[in-house]
Amino acid sequence: MFNLPPVCFDMCSNARYLTLLLSHNGFSLMTEIAPPSVSNYVLEGKITAEQPLATCSKDLFDREGKKNQPTPVPHTQTALGKRLMFPSTGIRGTLRRRVRDVVRDRVIELTGNPQPFDLDTHFLLALGGIKGAGEEDKTSVMRIHEVRQKNPLLNLFGAGDAGTIGFLEGRLGMGNAICDDAMEPVIFSGARSDDVYRDPDQARFLSDADLLQLSERSMGNRELSRLKADLRKRNSDIYGALSRNADDAEVQAIREDVANIEAQMNEVREESGSKNSVGMPLAGWQAIPQGAVMSHRMIVRRASDVDMGLLLAGLDAWSLEPIIGAHVANGNGLVSAQWDLFEVTRKGKVLVGTVRCEPFSNAVLTGDGRLEGFVAAFDTFMADMNWDFNVPTKV
Repeated sequence: MFNLPPVCFDMCSNARYLTLLLSHNGFSLMTEIAPPSVSNYVLEGKITAEQPLATCSKDLFDREGKKNQPTPVPHTQTALGKRLMFPSTGIRGTLRRRVRDVVRDRVIELTGNPQPFDLDTHFLLALGGIKGAGEEDKTSVMRIHEVRQKNPLLNLFGAGDAGTIGFLEGRLGMGNAICDDAMEPVIFSGARSDDVYRDPDQARFLSDADLLQLSERSMGNRELSRLKADLRKRNSDIYGALSRNADDAEVQAIREDVANIEAQMNEVREESGSKNSVGMPLAGWQAIPQGAVMSHRMIVRRASDVDMGLLLAGLDAWSLEPIIGAHVANGNGLVSAQWDLFEVTRKGKVLVGTVRCEPFSNAVLTGDGRLEGFVAAFDTFMADMNWDFNVPTKV
C-alpha cells in the first residue's frame, strides 16, 4: 500500500495533464492522469419573450408584494436605468431539468431499465440533492475529479449535497436575462365568478339538495361579508381606544365585541357550509411584456467536449418546450433564444458557432462543425458506458 503524503499537482498550461506524486518507503512514483482537454466558453445572445413572462421569488414578494395587488416581477438597476429581468435561477433550473431528461433518456435507451435512478439520484440530478444528516467523506481531489468526469451533469450544474463529496461547484455560470429596453410590466388580473349564478341554465344539472346548499352558502357568504366589515371596524376601535388611553373597561368591552363577532362568523360557516366566496376578484400578477428582448450570457469554465455536448443536448431538449416561469396555463412563459458560442483563448474570444432555439423545434447549430463535434463527444461518452450518474459514495 502507498502512503499518500500531501499530494503534489502540476497543471500544465493547456490543462491536459495532472501530475500526481506518490511516496512509498522513501521511493517516489510520478504518474500522469490525462483528463479530457478543457477550455472556457461563453455563450452570449438574446432571449425573446414570445409570451409574457411571469416569475416572483419569495424574497421579492416579501419586499414588494402587497395584499390584493398583482404579484411583482423582478427588475434590476443597470447603467442605462431600471430594467425588467428574468432571474438566472428560473432559467438555470429549467435547463438543468432538461439536461436531466437527456441523461435519463440515454441511460434508459442504453440499459433498457425504464426507472434507472432511485429517489436520491433523481433529486441529485434535478436539484443538486437535499442536504441531510448523512456522513460526508473528506474525499480526495482525485475522487472529485473522477466524479466530474463520470457525471458531466454534476460538473456543469454542481450540487449542494453530492453524497459523500458534499458541496460540488458547477462549471456553468448562468446570467440573468435583462430587458434591453425600459418598459413597464403588463398586468394580468381577473375575477372568479359563481358559475350557476352567471349561467342559471347550469342549475338543471344539480339536485334540489345541491341547489338548497348553494343558496345557503350564498346567504352565508353575504352574512360573512357583513360580519367581516363589523370585525374590521371593531378592531380599528381597539387601536383608537388604546391610542387615546381609554380606560381598561372600554377596551375590554370592544375586545368582547370582537370575540362575539368571530363566534358569529364561525357559526355562519358551520351552518351554511360557507368557506370562501366562489365569486371574488383575483389579485393577478405582473409580467415582462410579450416581444421583450433580453440580453443573456452563460459562462462555462474548464469544460470538456463532453460537457459542452451535454449542454447543447440540453438546449436542444429545452428548445422543444421552451417555457420558463409561472402562469403557463394563462398563456405565459414561451420564449425563443439565440446565442453565439465563443471559446476563450489566450488571444481572446474566438467564435465557435451559433445556437438558435425556436419554439417547439430542435436547436439549430451553425459554425465550422465544432458544435456538432461536442454533441458527438457526448454521444460517444454515453455509448462507452463509462459514466456514473448515481449519488457519490465512499470508495
